[in-house]
Amino acid sequence: MLKDGTSFEGELHGKGSATCGELVFNTSMTGYQEVVTDPSYSMQNVVLTFPEIGIYGTRENSNESSLNQASGLIVKRMAGETWHRLSCERLNDFLSRRGITAISGIDTRKLTHHIRNFGPQNSIIAPASMKRLEAEQQLTAMPSMEGTNLVPGVSCKDIQQHGSGPWRIGLLDFGVKSSIINELTRRGCLVYQFPWNTPFDTLKSYDLQGIMLSNGPGDPAVVPHVQEIVTECIATWPTMGICLGFQILALSLGATTYKLPFGHRGGNHPVKDLQTGRVWITAQNHGFAVEAKSLPGDHVELTHCSLFDQSLEGFQLKNRPVFGVQFHPEAGPGPSDAKPLFDRFIAEMEDHDAKR
Repeated sequence: MLKDGTSFEGELHGKGSATCGELVFNTSMTGYQEVVTDPSYSMQNVVLTFPEIGIYGTRENSNESSLNQASGLIVKRMAGETWHRLSCERLNDFLSRRGITAISGIDTRKLTHHIRNFGPQNSIIAPASMKRLEAEQQLTAMPSMEGTNLVPGVSCKDIQQHGSGPWRIGLLDFGVKSSIINELTRRGCLVYQFPWNTPFDTLKSYDLQGIMLSNGPGDPAVVPHVQEIVTECIATWPTMGICLGFQILALSLGATTYKLPFGHRGGNHPVKDLQTGRVWITAQNHGFAVEAKSLPGDHVELTHCSLFDQSLEGFQLKNRPVFGVQFHPEAGPGPSDAKPLFDRFIAEMEDHDAKR
């Protein structure tokens, strides 16, 4: 049931208990496991537009997070059996074990059109035994995504270490996906994963060579004190921001963010490289965007834009090795067009070290 009173009936799966979340849709044809385990979907009920979900099952090494995940899942049809040699578990069993509620038998085309026409809104997936009044009360009590800081609930609590190699990266964890860490470690990076609010002095004590600002959920404008930390980081190290990290990077430069009409989520989003004219097909998952005109044009260069709605998808500093993108170069799920951006980050660190 949606906050505006619109309701759909289907079959309950997974955990089966009532769950509230902002209703959003994702257009990817595959990658349902990565979607529901992505911390960026925290406090969201995700509609998958592809009609057949669960066909190839699930496996543990496809999870994007061990704990944090979407609130709920909404599909047209959930496969009862799986057909893949690497599958370890059916999707329904996986959802039950992870504590995620799902519903199938929904007209996802109609529901997606509703979101596109009226924007994202709070929703509840609930068993038929729940009284409508109780469901309405839970929806009323749920806060809006705009103005909500979800980062403390999805960030690591202690400093963690991943991989090994010549490059020492400090990753500020706003709800990071495992795919981002994997892309760094396979390029010879020793990644220190820091809690979102780690003081700058602590970061500096690790003798880092670069900073990665991760993806994450919620409204970037209300994450407290982190803009000041990022301001010191970009004055000290080569820095790359992804999704929420990109937005926080922009806020630290004095820019503003805004809520998109219905967000960008899926693996088929065309983005234009404004420097080369090349078009990349990208993976995206964001409900907020950076207002391009609010960035200081004297030392910021816009690098990418969405061909769906012309919203800003990337920028770089003119006088510092600092850049960020709104889309997800690590994909997971999605195309690999933008993965060379991780190579660029390594090159920026190498060049910066050579000039020191």
